[in-house]
Amino acid sequence: MKADPPPPNVSSPGVETACGCPPAIENTAPQTGRPHKTGCLVCGAELIYFETNQDRTCYYCGQIAQANAQCTHGHFVCDQCHRAGAVEIIRNVCLHSQQADMAVLMQAIRSHPYFRMHGPEHHSMVPAVILTALRNSGYPISDEQIITAIERGQTIVGGSCAFLGACGAAIGAGIALSLVLGANPYAGDRRQVTMQATQKALQRIASLNAPRCCQRDAWLALKEASIFVQKYTGKLLTVELFPCEQFLKNKECIQARCPLWPSNQ
Repeated sequence: MKADPPPPNVSSPGVETACGCPPAIENTAPQTGRPHKTGCLVCGAELIYFETNQDRTCYYCGQIAQANAQCTHGHFVCDQCHRAGAVEIIRNVCLHSQQADMAVLMQAIRSHPYFRMHGPEHHSMVPAVILTALRNSGYPISDEQIITAIERGQTIVGGSCAFLGACGAAIGAGIALSLVLGANPYAGDRRQVTMQATQKALQRIASLNAPRCCQRDAWLALKEASIFVQKYTGKLLTVELFPCEQFLKNKECIQARCPLWPSNQ
């Protein structure tokens, strides 16, 4: 696993890069070798969201992609680069962990210094955590199913909660049930259960009038998924309640309205 994100595609102002891509945005803010835990991955500055997608050049890979946000210094990082290191963290933890408590497993992944506070990597984390905890509870889940869950989660774009109307953590619950049941578009009963799992998780997340918080929404999705897992596998998966430790860094924290707010426990 790489310790640092891929190097920026730096070029001199006005000089075209060798691959023909537009020059990368010049860095205008202090950086460190370690990606920032929140805000802009490059410099930590606040993100500004667009009303409609715009073409932007990814700071790291230099590819032009449809962007729904950039930071106040003009940096844009594509979803693929944003979650590159995080996906390996999820894969390594889930393929080797013996943990059966989904919340403990989630926090083990999120505590890694290279795992971001917010981002599309959570869309892969939720289904991988569900399947890993299920396997560690004695249910037959293969490495291939966990890897497939991660890959399916990667197809959900960042910002889907607001831009697509469906939080990726909720869809992650559906991904997990799909793999447990072997659902496909032809199997009406299994397809129905998969969508119901997503629906229930999304309903719980949407019950809060709140800005994004990937920790909170992932935990809520795991709670709802545990009900479906028990019903269709007979395994009762624990989702421990824990006090939030990131609220001082999360400017959009809803504090006492969140089930993870320390004083609520």
